Amino acid sequence: MTAHKTNLRIAYLVKTFPKISETFILREVLALENQDVELEIYALRRPEESKSHGINRQVRAKITYLPATLSEAAWGLLWVHFLLLLVHPLGYLRALCFLAQRQEAGWGKDFLQASHLAWALHKSKVTHLHVHFINEPAGVAELAYLLTGVPYSVTAHAKDIYLSPKPELVRKMARAKFVVTCNDYNRRYLEQLNAAAPILKIYHGLDARLFHTAGAATASTDMPMLLSVGRLRPKKGFHCLIDACALLKVGGHKFRCVIAGYGPLRQELESRIAKLGLGETISLAGMLTQEEVLALYQQASLFVLPCRITADGDRDGIPNVLAEAMAMELPVVSTAVAGIPELVEHDRNGILVRPEDPVELAAAIARLLDQPRLRQALGRAGRAKVCQLFAAEKNAAQLKAHFIGAPQKKFRRWSRDRNWRKHQTAEWRFKRWSL
Repeated sequence: MTAHKTNLRIAYLVKTFPKISETFILREVLALENQDVELEIYALRRPEESKSHGINRQVRAKITYLPATLSEAAWGLLWVHFLLLLVHPLGYLRALCFLAQRQEAGWGKDFLQASHLAWALHKSKVTHLHVHFINEPAGVAELAYLLTGVPYSVTAHAKDIYLSPKPELVRKMARAKFVVTCNDYNRRYLEQLNAAAPILKIYHGLDARLFHTAGAATASTDMPMLLSVGRLRPKKGFHCLIDACALLKVGGHKFRCVIAGYGPLRQELESRIAKLGLGETISLAGMLTQEEVLALYQQASLFVLPCRITADGDRDGIPNVLAEAMAMELPVVSTAVAGIPELVEHDRNGILVRPEDPVELAAAIARLLDQPRLRQALGRAGRAKVCQLFAAEKNAAQLKAHFIGAPQKKFRRWSRDRNWRKHQTAEWRFKRWSL
């Protein structure tokens, strides 16, 4: 049933839209539109991918791509800055003073995109700006806020949290009306930074009607399929999965493994597969649409994603593909990294192993291959957990409630918060500028 009509005008700011690996943003947009939230979408970059999901066509919101270079902005750049200076003179001065002190690189591009965003928000009378990712997009939103006073909130995910300097996170969170993150693990990390903004946990939404029971977990087959899905990046642990497959082959298990995804590690993974003589066992399926991934879920016997924390601190929160696989009643094997144990409970709705341990991973996979009834039981329990935590409409309603509670603020005076102070490491720690 459609929610009660509201006068909310919410703008979304993302890096790229649509992006094939960010279906969680797409689902959130669709769920909010189903609840009569009027959206406008702004993106810092145009998509470069050769494929896109079919459900992209369901998005009703207008999508605007912000200029990334001076040549893209052309003469409109001068006109936008003149109008902003005319309409928001104090905000414009405030943004320039902030930029003079900001530590991050790329200030020119950020200010270019923020000025165009600020003027678009002013013209469209948007009441709130919501940003996905607390790194580059939040930096642009922060500048747009200083320019116009339109409040913003941020959803912080994984890489954008753990690869960002802490003083930068504190400053961006302090100016935000609220911060959302998709698991308790992230929430605890952000809370210990003592930022001023409320930090909320809202799990990513999933349409359980789309990801329905596959039935593959109970299928009897001489050649079961192991499936893994994700960007081909170090934090996904695909090297460990390939090594585990080699051990399973030595142990006499018959299976095939499909790794679906794209990214910088493809050539390295191909070399590893060839070196271990697994060319007939493991295939790299490349970039796939949601519809194509759904077809793989329906063929799979179990799902494996051995996530890890990389040397630079990068890690997942709760990979969305784990929730998708569990919604399909596939038994899952993963690692007790970051927020994954919030979804996968060991021996209750999945199996958790230590990261970067191919021997333990191979043993867990072998256990599921050898026990069809265990696969079936874990698969049923997994779907129940996903339907409880990841219901798209329920989670979007939580976000909508916070949008309603975030009215537009106006600049009132030029002053600094008394809590604004210098960090011990000589980095400025920004708390909040009073409005």
